[in-house]
Amino acid sequence: MPPPPAPADRRLIVLWAAAAATLGGVGWVVKAMVIFATGDQPPVAYEAGVVLFPFALLGLWSALRGAGGKTARVGGVLAAIAAICGVLSLLVRAVGGESVVPSEDEVTLLTPFITLAGLGTLVALIALGIAVRRTRALAPGYESLPLAIGLAAFPLLIAGAALETVSERLFEVPIALLGLGWIGLGVALLYAAAATNADAKAKHG
Repeated sequence: MPPPPAPADRRLIVLWAAAAATLGGVGWVVKAMVIFATGDQPPVAYEAGVVLFPFALLGLWSALRGAGGKTARVGGVLAAIAAICGVLSLLVRAVGGESVVPSEDEVTLLTPFITLAGLGTLVALIALGIAVRRTRALAPGYESLPLAIGLAAFPLLIAGAALETVSERLFEVPIALLGLGWIGLGVALLYAAAATNADAKAKHG
């Protein structure tokens, strides 16, 4: 991993990461609400999260300021891989159109990119969450949030699959909860950016 960026650059990275986490989380909440209300999948909302969340995690790695040891480095590498795969999935979708969109029983050219983006994001979230909890890189009250989102994803998706047997729309409940978690992470990253700015002013003041 490269050395952590300078404070001013780090603040900008964390601000962009906050925006990515918030926008992706809002996309998932909107997706869940629209499907729950109408049964129709809104365009782009889910895919936005898949692409934006890894970039949010790269900002979370930057907020660690080089701390967190091997766990943070693993999380940063996985977040970078997930981000690349997310962007590549968009490019493949743009070139291939609807024909490359996988279904429940069909694997297409898009499948490995979606899979790597999703799993990479989840494992990176857990790794970085562990590092954040150890280092207290986020504001009090938020230091356990990344790890909580990562660990909660598994039982929430299992619960969603169980709810789906009652009604397909109920699968969106865990999606909405995860989206709210990402919005919360966006808020935490905003606080981290503000703290970085305060530190930089104190150092030059």
